[in-house]
Amino acid sequence: MEKSVGQTSSLIEEPPALEPSKVTGFLRAQYGVTAELEALRSERDLNFLATAADGRRLIVKVSNSGDDPAQIEMESAAMRHVAAVDPELPIPRIVEALDGSSVLILTAADGRRHQVRVMTVMPGAVGDLAVLPEWFAGEFGAVSARLTRAMQGFTHPAADRHLDWDPRLVTTLRQFAQAVPDPARREPLERLLDRFEGLPDATKRLPAFVLHGDITLSNVLLDADGISGVIDFGDMHHTARVADLAISLASLLRESDDPWQAAGRFLDGYQRVLPLEPEEVELIGELVLARCAASVLMSAWRAPLYPDNEEYLTSLVAGSWQVLDLWSASAPEDLAARFHRLCGTSRVSSAQEPDATLAQRRSTALGGKLSPLFYREPLQVVRATGPWVHTADGRRYLDAYNNVPVVGHAHPAVVQAISRQAAVLNLNSRYLHPNAIELAERLTASMPDGLDTCVFVNSGSEANDLAWRMAKVFTARSGAVVADLAYHGVSEATADWSTNTYPADARPAHVAVFEAPRGTDSRQTAVYEVRTAAAELRANGHDLALLAVDSVFSSAGILTPSDDFMCGIRDEARAEGGLFLADEVQAGFGRGGRNLWRFSDFGLTPDFVTLGKPMGNGHPIAALITRREIAERFAEVDEFFSTFAGNPVSCVAALTVLDVIEQTGLVERSGAIGAQLKAGLTDLVPADVEVRGQGLMVGVDLSARPGTAPVVAERLRENGVLVGTTGPGGEVLKIRPPLIWEPEHLAYFLEAFERTALA
Repeated sequence: MEKSVGQTSSLIEEPPALEPSKVTGFLRAQYGVTAELEALRSERDLNFLATAADGRRLIVKVSNSGDDPAQIEMESAAMRHVAAVDPELPIPRIVEALDGSSVLILTAADGRRHQVRVMTVMPGAVGDLAVLPEWFAGEFGAVSARLTRAMQGFTHPAADRHLDWDPRLVTTLRQFAQAVPDPARREPLERLLDRFEGLPDATKRLPAFVLHGDITLSNVLLDADGISGVIDFGDMHHTARVADLAISLASLLRESDDPWQAAGRFLDGYQRVLPLEPEEVELIGELVLARCAASVLMSAWRAPLYPDNEEYLTSLVAGSWQVLDLWSASAPEDLAARFHRLCGTSRVSSAQEPDATLAQRRSTALGGKLSPLFYREPLQVVRATGPWVHTADGRRYLDAYNNVPVVGHAHPAVVQAISRQAAVLNLNSRYLHPNAIELAERLTASMPDGLDTCVFVNSGSEANDLAWRMAKVFTARSGAVVADLAYHGVSEATADWSTNTYPADARPAHVAVFEAPRGTDSRQTAVYEVRTAAAELRANGHDLALLAVDSVFSSAGILTPSDDFMCGIRDEARAEGGLFLADEVQAGFGRGGRNLWRFSDFGLTPDFVTLGKPMGNGHPIAALITRREIAERFAEVDEFFSTFAGNPVSCVAALTVLDVIEQTGLVERSGAIGAQLKAGLTDLVPADVEVRGQGLMVGVDLSARPGTAPVVAERLRENGVLVGTTGPGGEVLKIRPPLIWEPEHLAYFLEAFERTALA
């Protein structure tokens, strides 16, 4: 008899040889249960279904004499652990003996001592003996993942064992390849084993726990309502999570007419419970093949040793060859690519290589001049973390430009919130859900009295567009006043307001402008500017409905107006019969460093406040906040609905952004770091260069040196910093980083700025 290549001696010891009458007497004496026994199938053990006189049904499991007592104790402990962690998971429960023991010893007539356990019976038909229904693959994946999740907190010294069935270790069975009955199969199988030599090392870096090790069709039960039981913890060992998954998946695929469809459904179910890492997905195909190869090799080894049990020991061979024939011809990378597509891990990678074709492909597909790129040498970005952006050439850049990820790129709390909510529900906003309600309550609570109504949209452009529609209805007017060189969005209405995007002679008749302020501009100046603009509208046949202002005047060059000026334009707009809109898309969420909303710095109460995608750290959510009377008047004559605006995922992103801002003091940090940034820049620039702004919205005006700003932006990029340009002629450097900058980021920026040799 050949020896085991690593597993416990239960693989070479004969199964228990016990008369049912001896087990019946043992059960009555030790458990107080009188029952009739029915033998159940098993490879190494002796199992009985016991039907007690009172109708109870129990499983009596007589273990192989070669089984390690510590492993039996581990199985019992694991079952108790799973029952405590996930009580709804359908696994058997251990029945204690009369003396309170979980495991007892029964000595057979041949002198061998066997450990005996009694367990509750799980209902249903055994999976590999049933016709599998349509729903089975997905449910099987979900139950497999649930058991894996429940086992994550379990540990036991006996789990550190070599198990011959472990697909990671299939090459240790190589000696049995020449025992495969079909000689034509032997050489291809040997070559396949060569392919698996790297699996032990490849799986070392992956999540690993003490796991069931045999969640297969022979160990799951099903009824009309779903999977009704998972049994047999006898193959438990410490292994890679994905190896345990592959064992289950291989078992399913052996019985599937369409293996790829079955694999997709199984993985969908699994990932609804436990999302997989890309590195795990990379190896699913190889581990499934390895498990099938192990089945073939174990059968070639063991079937000749136990001819009376040959049917059972060869039952997996045909299905295993089916999977091997289907998939082994694919190269590992091709197999991995297909699994990545099934699991959704193929589209997200931070390990991209530079691709010289991207710029031309982008120009061809995305409209060329319609969507220009930053920088003379465009950056191929691959990932971003906190304040840093990483590119395909291995460089990293300090982000001093992108305001949308307001709490930093890929903030872990925001990512976690989005991921978890997306895994549960994302649906049309005309259903009740607490995320939208809580977010609206928090936003309106942060506003001045009277701004009590929140409407969710997907972008700042949509928010401004909706405000315009409401203003026209509420005032019965059609004219808009905005700052010269303003930017308010990309819809047809807001593009008309975005006066920085077209020449003055192309301005529509219903839009008039006021000159953007210069620091100490007075209330009288504001009144004059608005009156002049309103008169221009009237001359063109329009009365003022709405004055919209971005209070940082970002596109005009980043300006800091006085309180008097801002209050003046609001009051005069109302005096002219119009409403006042504070566009907080760029200015809000604490960027000004004093208040959550920039308009609050001036003591203003607008009629409309619009928020953009910084609200969700880049997730597509925005909002319009207004007075109830305005919204209700609009609803009398028109309606607004955006299918997925305010959906649960977007709202949880925005709620988490608010949490992060509040809990980490980002408003105060923006003020402190912003003041140091402005002071540091002022020390570095020549006298003819003005540094202006507030908080983390700072402009460096290089208009005294025409053509300099784009050059400086390029030099800063070369020195590892990303900035933009704005203002008349693009002569102002725009600096608006995520609010999470720390002193070391400020120092990095100032050092890079100093190296630009601006003189």
